[in-house]
Order: sequence, then structure tokens, then C-alpha cells
Amino acid sequence: MPKVDGNNSPDGKYTPRRAIAIIILLALIVLSFFLLKPFLTAILGGVILAYILSKPYKWLNKYIKRPNISALIICLIVVIVLAVASYFILQITIREAFNLYMQIQKIDIFNFINNFLTNLFQSPDLSRQISLTIQQGITTLTSSFTNAAGSLLINAPTIILQLFVVFFIAFYFLKDGDKINSYLREILPFGDAVNEKILKRSQEVTYATIYGQVVVGIIQGITAGIGFYIFGAPSPLFFSLIAILLAIIPNIGPAFVWVPVSLFMMATGNVLMGALLLLFGIIVVSWIDNIVRPYIVGKKGNIHPGIAMVGMIGGLIFMGPVGVVIGPLILEYLLIFIEIYRTSGRKFFE
Repeated sequence: MPKVDGNNSPDGKYTPRRAIAIIILLALIVLSFFLLKPFLTAILGGVILAYILSKPYKWLNKYIKRPNISALIICLIVVIVLAVASYFILQITIREAFNLYMQIQKIDIFNFINNFLTNLFQSPDLSRQISLTIQQGITTLTSSFTNAAGSLLINAPTIILQLFVVFFIAFYFLKDGDKINSYLREILPFGDAVNEKILKRSQEVTYATIYGQVVVGIIQGITAGIGFYIFGAPSPLFFSLIAILLAIIPNIGPAFVWVPVSLFMMATGNVLMGALLLLFGIIVVSWIDNIVRPYIVGKKGNIHPGIAMVGMIGGLIFMGPVGVVIGPLILEYLLIFIEIYRTSGRKFFE
């Protein structure tokens, strides 16, 4: 007679005990999700931060040889730097956004467009409509930016709690990174060869997304900000932050900031500095993407620009700022699984 254990029937079907165990497992997974949902963004942010800080951590731990202390030192340095930078940036940005708002109220946008774009807009009605649209858009942007900065102060306790979770997760992922990597290899339900492909490609995609899109975008945005300061653009910090944000998003870039700012400067009488800022953007800011990105990323983990853009925008809407990194990763991981399954066939689970 076939042997019957406590979990399986002779024909291999599930017994009530096995079904109950699966139901309990699924219930625990669902409850755990709702338990972690308020901190899901913070947890993902901590994992991303740990990945970014992994190289400095390994360098420091090579000398200290104490994972706990090395991870703690790295996290404390980042906390101090972010706290000090956030205090000054927030203070200055609110002031500059308010000053920019007041300057815009004093400017006749209608005359600005008529004087500068006469050859493009012959119709007075069209010029008037465009001037009103631009004025309303800029006013809304500066007001929203100021309100967002003020809301950070109102929601400070919640933000501090989220940041605590971020650095708590980052600390343990730095300290136990090798153990976590080994654990992932053990629990992946595929063959050893497929597991190795998934982990290797995942590291390449993560590297390309974080360093290729985010870090290079920040460098490009900061470079545009340096130009704003050198050539005397209005509210340079405000426009620098906007340039950094747009530089991270593929196919958009900081040109959507420095081009209008330089034209605005020329149209309001500062022709020389506006022209120099325009040349600086064309020669330096626009080409930094072709120099720094290949240097940092090389040929590892190339991500299609369409996937990167859709993933970043969708991730930003769905998860907030951390979604800028997580969104492209999710789409790329899906393509990884599809490609490995296509090439491996039945060996996918062997």
C-alpha cells in the first residue's frame, strides 16, 4: 500500500491539514502587509539607502572590522549631513520661493511675451492667453512649492518616524547584507542557475537605476544650479531644486528649467548673463549626461528610456519619492523573469 503521511494523501492531493496551513500562511501574509503598509515606502527607502551606502560601509568596515559600529557610523554621518542640509535648504527655499512669487506679481507677462516673441505670436488674443497661462502656471508652482515646504514642518513628527524606519532598515541591511543575500538565494523557488541569473541581473538593474538615473540626474541638476548662481539667475536655489527633480526623470531633464530662466533673464534686461547661462546649459549641462553617465554606469544594466520614464512616473504617483527608483526596478524585474523563462523553459524551476 502507498504510504500516507500526515499531510499528503496517497494520490498527492492536499489534505485538510495542508489546506489549513496554506490558509493560515496566506492570512499571515495579508495581515503582515497591512501591518507594514504605513511604513512600506520607508522600508523600501531604507533598502535603497543601504544599497547606495554599501560601498562606503565596506570600505570603513575593512578598517574597523566591526559591522555594527561601521553601519552605525555611516548612518549617523548621513543623518547629520541630511539634517543640517535640510534645515538650511528649507529655510532658504521658502524665502526664495516667496521672493520669486512677489517678483512675478510685479511683472507684466503680457508685455514680456509681446516684446520677446513678436515674430512667433502675431495674434494679440493668442499672446494674451499664453501670457495668462504662463503667469498662472508659475504662480501656482511657486505657491505649491512654498506650501509643500510649510507642510513639512506641520507633518514633522510623522516624517521623523518614517526617517527613523528608513535608517533602522538601512542599518540592518548594511550590517547583515551578506546574510540577506544568501537567504534570498535559498528561498527563491527556481534552479541554481536561474537564481544566479536573477540576482546578477537584479544587481545590474539596481545599479543602473540608482546611479545611472538618480545620481547622474542629481549631478546634472546641481551643475545647472551652479550656473544659476554664477550668472545671477533669480531665486537660484529654488530653480536648482526644480532642475534636480527634472534631471532625474528620463527624457525631460533640467533644460526645462535653465532654458526658460535664461530667456526670462534676457527678456527682462539681463541679456549678457541670460545668454551666458543659455550657453552654459548647452555646452556644460546638456553634455554632462554623455560624460558622467557612461563613466558611472558603463555598460552595466542598460535600461530602456521608455521603461525608465514610465516606471519613474508611475512609481512617483504610486509610492511617492521612493517610487522614482522602485518603479523602473519593478518593470525591469518583470522583464527579467519573462526573459529567463523564455530562455530557460522547463528549467526555470529546476
